[in-house]
Amino acid sequence: MLCKHIKKKYTKKINDKNLLTTLLTTITYICNMKIKRSTLVKNLDAVFSQYIRRKDAINEIAKCVTCGKEDHWSKLQNGHWASRRHYSTRWDERNCNVQCSGCNVFRAGEIYLYTKYLCSKYGDNFPEELYKLSQKTVKFTDADLQDMIQHYKDKLKEFL
Repeated sequence: MLCKHIKKKYTKKINDKNLLTTLLTTITYICNMKIKRSTLVKNLDAVFSQYIRRKDAINEIAKCVTCGKEDHWSKLQNGHWASRRHYSTRWDERNCNVQCSGCNVFRAGEIYLYTKYLCSKYGDNFPEELYKLSQKTVKFTDADLQDMIQHYKDKLKEFL
């Protein structure tokens, strides 16, 4: 989609046929390059993390769901209740909330307090439902990952 837009835009503006041919060939090559899956996952993690940390921030200040520490959203982390190794819940917004590094890293996610938070937000049975969901095997295609990246990039535009 983006490649078609770029080709259309520059085809109208460039009069030199040789330059235009070279440019179109380069654009086609770049657009057809396969992005590594690990790069897609990394990019999705980054944009999703930023979304999670910004969505509940007020005036760019977010609050850790386990200890209540308030700080600029960029200084806090995206804490997962169910481990990131479970792709079925890795990018599930209900599984991810703002945590400070103290709770998320140094106190192993403060799982007890995180569980209490999830129960208060989604109901007493939710942690068990989330755990069961995390145990399911899912396989996201590269296109799925690219769609999710675009989805969260679009959602982030709301905060600009």
